[in-house]
Amino acid sequence: MEIKIELQSAEVIKTQNSLILDAKLLSGNIVPVFCASAEILSLCFPKTAVILSHKASKTNLIKYEVEFIYSSNNLVLANPSYRHEIFREAFENKILEDFKQYDFCRRIEKDEGLNYVDFELTSSTGDRCMVFIDCIYKKEGLSAVFPAQRNFFEFAMFDEMQKLHSQGFQTMVFMLVMRSDCQNAKFSWKLDPIAAAGVFEAAKNGLNFVCYGCNIDKKSVTISKKMDILY
Repeated sequence: MEIKIELQSAEVIKTQNSLILDAKLLSGNIVPVFCASAEILSLCFPKTAVILSHKASKTNLIKYEVEFIYSSNNLVLANPSYRHEIFREAFENKILEDFKQYDFCRRIEKDEGLNYVDFELTSSTGDRCMVFIDCIYKKEGLSAVFPAQRNFFEFAMFDEMQKLHSQGFQTMVFMLVMRSDCQNAKFSWKLDPIAAAGVFEAAKNGLNFVCYGCNIDKKSVTISKKMDILY
């Protein structure tokens, strides 16, 4: 997937709250910047180098958004809105080995009553799989670690996926590691035990988890490989 928007470098000054930080542009101006989640913001320490996009809007007070973060000299893709395009591109290029039995990929529309499903995959033989895409940012050693924090949105997703599984669908959480410096993914009880218990219970109820890593630079992001999940 190509990154086609104009980007500019900046440096984190401080965080304001769970979604807003202050950053210094190359011009020296200090501006408020939107960050997509508290998990992403936790990577933005003072003096961290970041790459921002600028949205020309007369209504939004905050006109900058974090697109990339430099972490240990590697780029982290900090904007999760790209996840759908990254997944669809990889599916169409047939590089997702867990989904090779499926022939078609369809984005779930908002009016379909499925609030927590991103894609429906179908095969010519009638098999159907519902997919939720989850982004992973945290790292310990050479492992991307999850779940990083309690997310009530994801708990609702677990319930919806369980209902779909009981109706005969295959259900899948596609975990996308938004950084290129990890060799595998690791399930952790330490980061948030309640979140971990939710993942553990969902897996027992038939929800499948797979993980893939990315190649990332400022011009493009592509899925590179399947990652083992360590438990």
